[in-house]
Amino acid sequence: MSLLKKNQSTSGFTLIEILVVLIIIAIITAVAVMAFGHMGRARRERIVAEQLMRAITIGEQQAILTPSILGLGFDPSGYQFFQYEITLNSHAGVWKPLNNSLSNPTAFKNLFIARLTFVSGYSAEIKIHASHPIIIFSPGGKVTPFILNLQGENHIYIITVHNNATSTLLEKKMNHGEK
Repeated sequence: MSLLKKNQSTSGFTLIEILVVLIIIAIITAVAVMAFGHMGRARRERIVAEQLMRAITIGEQQAILTPSILGLGFDPSGYQFFQYEITLNSHAGVWKPLNNSLSNPTAFKNLFIARLTFVSGYSAEIKIHASHPIIIFSPGGKVTPFILNLQGENHIYIITVHNNATSTLLEKKMNHGEK
């Protein structure tokens, strides 16, 4: 009988070995999720900044092609496009919000701190309200020059638009002291 017991080998892992492997997998997964969480936010910030740049370009083109006067307003949560309309009864015009895919009133919410630092010669920080436009797109292709800073978690995106409708997007990585 002792020969039978010696020839039998036990196969498999002990409970402790399985638990150790599961703990190691859990730690690696937690580190990976935390690392990719920041990558996801940075990517989302960049996408929103690029979408705003495209919306500005399309707004410039729409003002020329329709031909109408368009405006762009910012607020802490996002941006809204407007169209200037003159009513038949009066000579005064009103800004009507455009309800199209150009506007994104919640683009910056929980993502950016938006600061309009330069508008048409004024270089102080300007209060932003989306209820009326600050930036004007004329049918002749001129645009109110402006600089908009979008401060994210680790990056600042600086959108600069010149009078001749050329625009640039600059991305700066922030030092931890800049926040």
